[in-house]
Amino acid sequence: MRPRLFQLALTLAAFAFAGASSAATVTVRPDAEGPAVRPSAMAGYNFGNWMPVAEVRESLKEVPPGALRFPAGNAGDESNLDAAVLGTFAAALTLMPGQPELMVQTRVFQGRDGRPAANSPEDAAAAVKLARERGLNVTYWEIGNEPDLYGPVRGDTSWTAERYCDVFRAQAAAVRREQPSAKIAGPAVSGAVPGAMKFLEAFVERCGDVVDLLTWHIYPTEGDGSDAAALTTVREADRTLAHARAVWADPKRNPKGHMRPIEYGVTEYGLSWRTERPRFLSDQTGALWAMETTLRLAKGGAAVAHYFAYLTTGFHGLIDNGGGPRPTFYAFRLLSGLKGRFVDAASDTTGIWAHAVRDGDTVNLVLINSHATRQTVQVDAGAFAVRGARWFDAAIAEQEAEYGTLPARPQLVLPARSATVVTLQRPSP
Repeated sequence: MRPRLFQLALTLAAFAFAGASSAATVTVRPDAEGPAVRPSAMAGYNFGNWMPVAEVRESLKEVPPGALRFPAGNAGDESNLDAAVLGTFAAALTLMPGQPELMVQTRVFQGRDGRPAANSPEDAAAAVKLARERGLNVTYWEIGNEPDLYGPVRGDTSWTAERYCDVFRAQAAAVRREQPSAKIAGPAVSGAVPGAMKFLEAFVERCGDVVDLLTWHIYPTEGDGSDAAALTTVREADRTLAHARAVWADPKRNPKGHMRPIEYGVTEYGLSWRTERPRFLSDQTGALWAMETTLRLAKGGAAVAHYFAYLTTGFHGLIDNGGGPRPTFYAFRLLSGLKGRFVDAASDTTGIWAHAVRDGDTVNLVLINSHATRQTVQVDAGAFAVRGARWFDAAIAEQEAEYGTLPARPQLVLPARSATVVTLQRPSP
């Protein structure tokens, strides 16, 4: 951890910023309640058996998973859900805090190794039985992973939305025979624009009577471009949720299922899909984007949101190969303490993002300053008064320091490219 002297300097710097002008206003309406905070959307991650849970067990207590998607991304296309794979997953869960909601991907694609793939309906049913025997309480079974890329990226052009829907329907029936309570998720399309959503639309047209959780992925960059431009892509959370809902509700685009109530979820998301590039994955920009995207998905009503990934997977993951916390660790650690229901919060300044969660007489206000300069914010929360604030920026994460603090005042100065959780309380009568 950073020495106390440095931490004192951070606090003194916060006081020095207090004279900044042109304050933005953030208005909180504690009585305007929205959806409940769902751990499956606020603390969901992709998890694979390669992740070193035992080595970072103590750190995981600070970012407990609310939901896990297994076996994570393309791993599900390359290996079978056999006894060894599911048994290893069950053992890893015993080392993690809490009891996360589980999603397991069935295998659909053949893979590249040439060996026969266990991807038939009977194989899907066998995986459900194996999971149950190993004590895995699986809520969602997702059929395959990014089928829109089987043709353009993996070289098998026979994989159209129509073929995938046929496989989806057959596997879904097999899973439900073995586990009647199972919720079936898909199509888990990639973040490719615009091809992924076109595939999703074609899937909905053909399989709207089967799917229970409509899923897609968000990866808006390749780890390039400016930080400012990358951060504006947080709107993809809002856009894709709205688009999926519109497609589902349209009887012309969803003739078989538009009257059915379903759930929506993003089963992979990250600012960049380029696992080998640290930019926008292991840096502050990626952390702020992930935090804001998570909040938007959760507040927008997503049933699940699985960040990619929980632990070290190239430059993806909250913790690196050496066990050190990345900026995303700091981001999700702040989010892990939020409980209750979302309430209305709005900033009058572009680039200062505000969200609030109320739990009884306490409101936690999340303020993300996406600007490259510090910003002054005036908090207006009615009878609720500021009692304290914790924040982090790139320097804190790099030094593996504790969160910084801000004075308990309604006017706060947010450090550049930082995330802050402000605690508000209503005075006792």
